[in-house]
Amino acid sequence: MPAWLQIGGHAAACGRMLLVFCAVVILLTMPFLGLPPRMLLVLAAVVGTLLLGAAASFLIRWRHRSLVSMVFPLLVLVSLAAMGLGTEHAAGAYVGLIPLCFVYLGLFHPGRIALGLVPVALVAYTAMVPLFDPRAWVRMVIYGLIWWGIAQVLALTTAYQRDVHSRLRRDARTDALTALGNRRDLEEQLSAVQAGDTLVVIDLDHFKTVNDTLGHSAGDAVLTGFGHLLDQHLRRRDYAARYGGEEFVLVLPRTEAVQAMNMLRALRTEWAEVSTGVTFSAGIATICPGVPPGTALAAADVALYRAKAAGRDRFRIATDHRGPNREPLDASR
Repeated sequence: MPAWLQIGGHAAACGRMLLVFCAVVILLTMPFLGLPPRMLLVLAAVVGTLLLGAAASFLIRWRHRSLVSMVFPLLVLVSLAAMGLGTEHAAGAYVGLIPLCFVYLGLFHPGRIALGLVPVALVAYTAMVPLFDPRAWVRMVIYGLIWWGIAQVLALTTAYQRDVHSRLRRDARTDALTALGNRRDLEEQLSAVQAGDTLVVIDLDHFKTVNDTLGHSAGDAVLTGFGHLLDQHLRRRDYAARYGGEEFVLVLPRTEAVQAMNMLRALRTEWAEVSTGVTFSAGIATICPGVPPGTALAAADVALYRAKAAGRDRFRIATDHRGPNREPLDASR
């Protein structure tokens, strides 16, 4: 679909296609029904109504998309009912358009919404097929159940696919060990940071020693525990990701470097109570106007290695983000 057709989202775009498709089907087939001019005018009016509805949908403010998109199948059903009232028996040729409304409902609405539209569809069917006998009433019941069944099956299938897609997307962007964001997710977060946000790069000190002496399972337990502590300690607006190995990156929106320093001090105190002697070092960089996030992240990484060179278990603020003549801050002093 071209972008202009997708105004309002996929439900709106497919709703327009539903209206246009029904209008085209009626327009192309009505010359073969052998109708008098008066009835042809009724069909032409229905076609015009459907096309006008599709055009008018571009003017709607799609704030409540799920509710407003109900207009599309409802307009089709009302138009078919009007056709049945205005053309006597000829409208029966277009009964096959009714199930398309429930296909649309199943794709974009819960099954209970489709159930509410079944009476409207049955009224349209009654208007389109005016000759009734006992078998006709049975057909109406069967058709109503089939229409709702179509919508229900599609609604359940669509909900399942959305759930699977959501879980796959979440798994693809989540570190399996720590349940924090992974590097791919971090890159997306970094693309949205703004000036005034602060980046923190954290590295667990002497982590390789833990793996070498206690085994990788112990190392995994340390990483899991630290990731859990980060998740519990940070504010809702903050973000944490495992950058790789024993490195973590924090994105702290609207946070000054000194505030980040205080947060790390509190985190170190809590970590010391639950860890087995593993400390961590960190580098801090606040994003300045006009500075790319990658540059700030690199500055935080440089500050981290300065902290490690100074003895580990300490934090440093990137000097490039504080001015050339200012000394780096050290939280351990």
